[in-house]
Amino acid sequence: SSAGSKKDKKRVDRSEGSEIDAATANRLGELRAKVLQLQASLRERTAQAEASEAILQRASAGQLPSASEELQAELRKQALDVLKKRCKTLEAEAQKLQDGNEQLAPQVKAADKSDRSLRKLQAKLDESEARRKALEQDLGKAKSSAAASSGAKLASSAAEMQAQSRGQELQRRVQELEQRLQEAQAKEHAEQAAAENKKHDEAIANAEQEKLQLSQKVEALERDKARLADAEKQGLERLARTQQVTQKLDKALAPLKEAAARLRDEQRRARSEVEQAGTGFNGEIQKLLDATVMIRERSKALEDKYKAAMEDRKKLHNLVLDLKGNIRVFVRVRPMNTKEKPLEPEGEPTISFRDELNIGIYDGQHARRKWFEFDQVFSPDTTQNHVFEEAKPLATSTLDGYNVCVFAYGQTGSGKTHTMTGTAQDPGLNTRVLRELFRIRDERKNEYDIQISLAITEIYNEQIRDLLMPSSKKLDVKINPDGTCGVPGLTETAVDSVEDVLKCINDASKNRATSTTDMNEQSSRSHSIVTVRTKCTLKGSDTYAGKIHLIDLAGSENTNKSGVTGQGMKEAQNINKSLSALGDVIQSLVAKNPHTPYRNSKLTMMLKDSLGGDSKTLMIVCSSPAQFNVTETLSSLNFAARARNVELGKAKRNVAS
Repeated sequence: SSAGSKKDKKRVDRSEGSEIDAATANRLGELRAKVLQLQASLRERTAQAEASEAILQRASAGQLPSASEELQAELRKQALDVLKKRCKTLEAEAQKLQDGNEQLAPQVKAADKSDRSLRKLQAKLDESEARRKALEQDLGKAKSSAAASSGAKLASSAAEMQAQSRGQELQRRVQELEQRLQEAQAKEHAEQAAAENKKHDEAIANAEQEKLQLSQKVEALERDKARLADAEKQGLERLARTQQVTQKLDKALAPLKEAAARLRDEQRRARSEVEQAGTGFNGEIQKLLDATVMIRERSKALEDKYKAAMEDRKKLHNLVLDLKGNIRVFVRVRPMNTKEKPLEPEGEPTISFRDELNIGIYDGQHARRKWFEFDQVFSPDTTQNHVFEEAKPLATSTLDGYNVCVFAYGQTGSGKTHTMTGTAQDPGLNTRVLRELFRIRDERKNEYDIQISLAITEIYNEQIRDLLMPSSKKLDVKINPDGTCGVPGLTETAVDSVEDVLKCINDASKNRATSTTDMNEQSSRSHSIVTVRTKCTLKGSDTYAGKIHLIDLAGSENTNKSGVTGQGMKEAQNINKSLSALGDVIQSLVAKNPHTPYRNSKLTMMLKDSLGGDSKTLMIVCSSPAQFNVTETLSSLNFAARARNVELGKAKRNVAS
């Protein structure tokens, strides 16, 4: 039934559209007929004007011998009648077109076109009127010329007949042209009607498509409406159930609300009780704060006392060492270099410090840490000045007439040369000790006359070399009658300022034997010994002669790690041999054997009066922080621990005769 109604509706729509199209076509046909009539009238009037103009041209050319007044009046009358008739016709047609334009609003475009045509016709009429006036003027001229001739009437009659025949012929041709125009316009109208029918069909199809889409949307909306109605119904049911549950919960929560109210009351009472009790506690809290301040102050006082006690202990320890004459041992750990950091294992650090006296070495191979106690230990961030401040009291006792020996010991690349020599910007013990000696000299110049001399030597491949004045002269260690050691023929230069000292050290460093190994880019291949002699004379009293050896030992070397060959291998063998001899001397002194093998090496002979005499000796052990060198580090610290047990006896002041 719905499909039948749709078909009926389509038929009705099509019949209505066909009626509208027929009315529109009839109206357009009427408008086209009127336009054709106007065009025909225009052509007719144009033909008459052309005929009149031809007659005038002939008259002006002398072909018409005479022209009568009757002919002129007749021509004027006919022209005026034609013009009036055409004007009335045009006005009537314009009025009809205006009425049709008001009635047919959709055909505004056709009406505008007709209006433009009327305007063109009006322009033609104006042009024809201008021509008519020109003809009247020409006829006036022709009248004057025709008065002299005779037989004008006959000629005029013949011209009139010829004009009439010409007009009939032109009228026939106009009719033929109008017939052809009507046929072309009929064909054009048929094509336009077909195009319009096609457009109407397309519009009808689009309207049907839109109607179908709208019907589908309506059906979808109806389905959505049904779903919404179902959802609303379910929501109302859930709301009813929720209200029922809420009522039950309200009944169940009523006792809980009463309990909460009671708890709030109890909380207010408890808060008031706490506030009352707090007023009593304020005094107790203030007492506790005062006691805390007192404890902090007492703790600080105890800490200060502890530091003072440690200083006293250190002084007493040094005094005991002075009395016993023990070798004092410092340990300095250098920072880890860029080659060692990637190889360092994670976990336990190789070096750890318990305090300023104890150092622990972790052996990763055996997974154990060994602790050592020395007179002072320095961490990797210790400065050159800090090391000097600890060694200064011992070193400056040279001016009081004591023999002092400070030597750096350790494996190659552990920082011995840096500790003893340093750089121009950050000098080591050699320069700092001499600066301090000059400072004391200047400080005591009013009471003492102090003289300072300097000698710098090296022991290279068991040969003693003078670094201040190198020569091929063979030097050797001799024992003086007083038991001290000396090197006859060694250059000893008097120095009066720090600048003199720096010049001597710079000249000596240029002559010292060094080379590059896998363990050190600038490895010392000899033992460097800086000997400073002082004579301190109290004005009008005794003279005290002091001496200090500042020794930078060549490093003990594992040839498998250093990678030396040839001459480097020979140097390493002599270095290790002299250090082994030094170890034998230390071991003999610890055991207090009656014979000490000083003559096994030139190094031990140079140190004889420092290790076995009445001198003050400081040993600075330099070590690496890397697990890669843990075997050499343990060996160096074990040697230092043995050397620390050597008792040299109380040091004596040397009074010059």
